[in-house]
Amino acid sequence: MDPAAFAALVEQCAPAPDLVRPLTAIVRQASSFEPLLITIQGRKQIPIRASDRDEAIQLAIEALATGQEVRTGLAQLDAAETKQAGLTPATTFDACQHIAGLGRLFDARLKAASIKSSDRDQVIVRVVASFAARAPNQTAEPSIQPTASADTERSTSDVSTINPAAPLVSEHPRWDVYRSGRGTSAFVYER
Repeated sequence: MDPAAFAALVEQCAPAPDLVRPLTAIVRQASSFEPLLITIQGRKQIPIRASDRDEAIQLAIEALATGQEVRTGLAQLDAAETKQAGLTPATTFDACQHIAGLGRLFDARLKAASIKSSDRDQVIVRVVASFAARAPNQTAEPSIQPTASADTERSTSDVSTINPAAPLVSEHPRWDVYRSGRGTSAFVYER
């Protein structure tokens, strides 16, 4: 999905008309406008782009059933955020419903953050940053601001999150398909 089509969809589906820029910033940093993106969290993030909506729902449900931490949809919401947004694994891959849920979640976080600060622009930047997908024990940094300057290229500091360090050679490979670190996962399929 391109940014212009996404902006039109936000105007149509979002609960408030002034959410185009912040929601665009959130989705740009989370999924680069990929509505069928699923990311399995773990020691190493595994992004999966499904070929259609049914496949995305199936993959997300399977990963959740095995106890994996999963981020789904345009905004890459985790299970708790998906529930707070009023979405399910099936509705999170419907772009319009996802945007509506993301808008509700953004508004709730904005209201909560506005109580503590009076600078609305700074609050919006912090709320947008709060949606950034994080690896375990990683804090969010406000890398994209909801202004016209959000269209500029990413800084070189983003490279570390795109290309994580390779594991040491001395580490023994584990049969852990979803990279959960538990060592108990199995991948079985039938032809």
